[in-house]
Amino acid sequence: MRVFFNRANTNFGDHLNDWLWPRLIPEMLEIKDDRVLVGVGSLLKADLERVPGRKIIFGTGSGYGVPPTPDVAARWDIHAVRGPLTASQFGLSDDKAITDGAWLIDLLPEYATLPDRGTEAGVVPHWTSAALGNWQGAVEAAGMTYIDPLDDGPSILDRIARARLAVVESLHGAIFADYFRTPWVPVSSTTRVLHYKWVDWCRSLDLEYHPLPLPPSDAVDFLTQGRRPNRAMPEITPIPIPDARLTMKPAAGVRAAGAGYKAKMRVKAGLRGIRDGGLDMLRARRDIGPLKGWNAGYRDDLVAYLERIQTAEPFLSGDGIRAQRLDQLKAAFEAFKAAER
Repeated sequence: MRVFFNRANTNFGDHLNDWLWPRLIPEMLEIKDDRVLVGVGSLLKADLERVPGRKIIFGTGSGYGVPPTPDVAARWDIHAVRGPLTASQFGLSDDKAITDGAWLIDLLPEYATLPDRGTEAGVVPHWTSAALGNWQGAVEAAGMTYIDPLDDGPSILDRIARARLAVVESLHGAIFADYFRTPWVPVSSTTRVLHYKWVDWCRSLDLEYHPLPLPPSDAVDFLTQGRRPNRAMPEITPIPIPDARLTMKPAAGVRAAGAGYKAKMRVKAGLRGIRDGGLDMLRARRDIGPLKGWNAGYRDDLVAYLERIQTAEPFLSGDGIRAQRLDQLKAAFEAFKAAER
């Protein structure tokens, strides 16, 4: 069995798959066969059918790309999904909509006991905001801890667990904050957050998703979001989520992965190296010339905004629903292991 997940970047939510599953099912992963475990991530879409092998789904969500037709999805062995939107999209029974599979960390001894809470709030941006933005200085000036979602997973989890509050643009930042009982405030930039997957997961815990706006980190960050730089900070009021963003139409059909598709994937892999070099160049030039003075003035306003957002009403699921979802997730995991041994 092999594990399938998004390896295009070092986002800790995706790369949780790299260290969680080898801890949980090492003997199953040693068997070389055609089984493909699709685990943590927003991976359920029509293009998944291009991946060779029998698909086994556990704790996964949908949202990116068009979903498969029901007849295609029926060929996948689905044990659990992230939430009710995904379950409805795939015609699954309610008992399959448990919560995100990342909560299986509860089976690891080091995460079974909640750590002592610290005194600082932490900020976990979306991985693209971390890659394209310039957050650390403003976050620290606001008396908060910057938690880079591109760092290694265990250290990120430790910092989220010990924060008194987590301001999260990263979905898995919120997922782990809720697991560790760290109150969290969801925020969203204008172009980087897929609200569908947030609503899907929040509803699995009987929560409503009401994100607050996250302004860009500096002038270059404005431009990468397709906006002209300006000094105006948004109001700390929830962003409306239109119902149209919560529906998707199935794909008419998906062809198996041929030579053309595989060549396209190789080209995309090569372009990632070029992109990473471009990001390094962007970071080195984002504070030069007239940008330096503009950024300095903007930074003061951004720091004040981050200080204010720490006073927003935080989210946290009830202890009872958390315990119930963990029990359901563990039962589904045991059923998955029994079926695949």
